[in-house]
Amino acid sequence: MDNVFSKVVAILRCFTEKENDEIHRMLVTDGLDPRTAEKLVVLLPMAYCRILLADSGAKFPTTFCRRLPDARISAEQPLSSEPLWERAVEYARAEIERGASPNDLLAVAGRSAEFDAANQMLQKGSKLADIIFTPSVLHWPEDGPDNDISV
Repeated sequence: MDNVFSKVVAILRCFTEKENDEIHRMLVTDGLDPRTAEKLVVLLPMAYCRILLADSGAKFPTTFCRRLPDARISAEQPLSSEPLWERAVEYARAEIERGASPNDLLAVAGRSAEFDAANQMLQKGSKLADIIFTPSVLHWPEDGPDNDISV
């Protein structure tokens, strides 16, 4: 499992100018399951962002929503219900414990929509301690018995 996370993190760091859909294509071309790639391209930056900002006072939700096929937004679900979420957080923490540089951490965290939102609010004069994030809306379909993720 760590090999998959290492591969995704390395690609996120090497191709900071590329959009998520381009990163996704690269990962799938390299053999990663499309659904897993789709999730990790979003979840790893979220995990890194939240860990980097953990002591800032910013408040992050423990839930997320999904954009449904008909464009509606689902009810909130716990992030812990997404199997790759906890693994992404564990991987990010382990990298910090191994001494990853601030620039390496920022290269991944900076891809997060939450990081971007925090940056925009800071530029407008907000303080991190005053920021309360709403649940992220993730754009992948629900998992089911016919579309399990694989790593």
